[in-house]
Amino acid sequence: MRILIPLVGSRGDVQPGVALGLELERRGHDVMIGAPPNFVDFVARAGLTARQFGPDVHALYSSPEGQRALAAGSTFKLMSMVSKQMSEYADRMDDELIDISKGAEMIVCTTFSEDRSAIVSEALGIPMVTLHTYPCRKNSLYAPPGSVPANWTVPGVFNRVAWSAIERLRTVVFGKYLNNLRGKLDLPRSWASTESTLAGRNVPELQMYDPAFVPGLAQEWGSSRPMVGFLWLPQSARAAIGESAEDHAEVLQWVDGGTPPIFFGFGSMPILDFGSVLGMIEHICDRTGERALVSVGGAHLDPALRNTSDNVKVVDTLAHDLVFPHCRAAVHHGGIGTLFESLRAGLPTLVCSVSFDQPVWGHQVEKLGVGAHVPFTKLRADTLGSGIDTILDPQMRLRAEAFGARLQATGDGVPRVCDIVEKTAAR
Repeated sequence: MRILIPLVGSRGDVQPGVALGLELERRGHDVMIGAPPNFVDFVARAGLTARQFGPDVHALYSSPEGQRALAAGSTFKLMSMVSKQMSEYADRMDDELIDISKGAEMIVCTTFSEDRSAIVSEALGIPMVTLHTYPCRKNSLYAPPGSVPANWTVPGVFNRVAWSAIERLRTVVFGKYLNNLRGKLDLPRSWASTESTLAGRNVPELQMYDPAFVPGLAQEWGSSRPMVGFLWLPQSARAAIGESAEDHAEVLQWVDGGTPPIFFGFGSMPILDFGSVLGMIEHICDRTGERALVSVGGAHLDPALRNTSDNVKVVDTLAHDLVFPHCRAAVHHGGIGTLFESLRAGLPTLVCSVSFDQPVWGHQVEKLGVGAHVPFTKLRADTLGSGIDTILDPQMRLRAEAFGARLQATGDGVPRVCDIVEKTAAR
């Protein structure tokens, strides 16, 4: 079977699709990955066929406009920015998806590619499965990201009404672009929401996160939206993309040369002054006697800033699953992929959320007692120091280790997703 997996977003969005594609190919299927231009080589090195699809989101977030929107911490400002990018890229994105879908017999898409994928699968008359990286459908337990402060407790009916409003807003904002695609494929115009369209077609909506992260949601949704757990990238693929233990020998040697360090990963955080942030980290290390491993995530950094104290090491990107087991705690933006890796390793985690679903996950680590949360807009020396003091508490470490053991027990979600994909194709 020829399966198309169109992926949009950052590495956290692309990597699970690669893990899935590798297992589907192992089972004998022919897989095509649609990937943003900055990840085509990544996919190819992992061993899959890749074609360009969608914009370079990293370039958007790294732009002055993107950095301002991220620093504001507003989901609505970010949605406006993404909408503007879509208006500039929409026709090209349509044409890329139409091109790479030629000959496809099934589409397996993700949260950020499901709108267009639903239209293409309808036009081709082929089955579809969608994968969600956070709770993005109507429910009574969790409000839409950005609709209310994450730590507010609101009635279930409010959450359901808010989700309906958000879905309608998405349809209004993006509907004209989606109808342009429908026109290119000779389909009639439609203003139905993607949620209602997929429900009407009985498309499986798989949740790529562990039910332990969202207590009660699996019970509310039942079998209609199964939680399959996280999708793990196999070690063979890690080695192929240059993330083996040998590739990390120098970093691991430093990590193991002293007490386990605190990991700091900036990810998509709009750090405009790395020198100031590194100064805060060094001050905290001096105060607490801790060591710090700082990943700047590929961002440009003045070489002079890499000359830190003996207790602080600055690196670019690294493989979290290799390094986290050697660390004591983690501080990062709260993207679900990084959050899974830090908690799977049993690390108490401080989430410095920027926007989208990150404040939700930040609140959840606090609520579950396995971490702390400081919104990026409130990140200062005192709030960062207080958050680190919280996650270094021995009792929190015990709770995080127990939570990590639970995630380990759930295991890799890739085989579960593949089973559902094959079952759906056979219907």
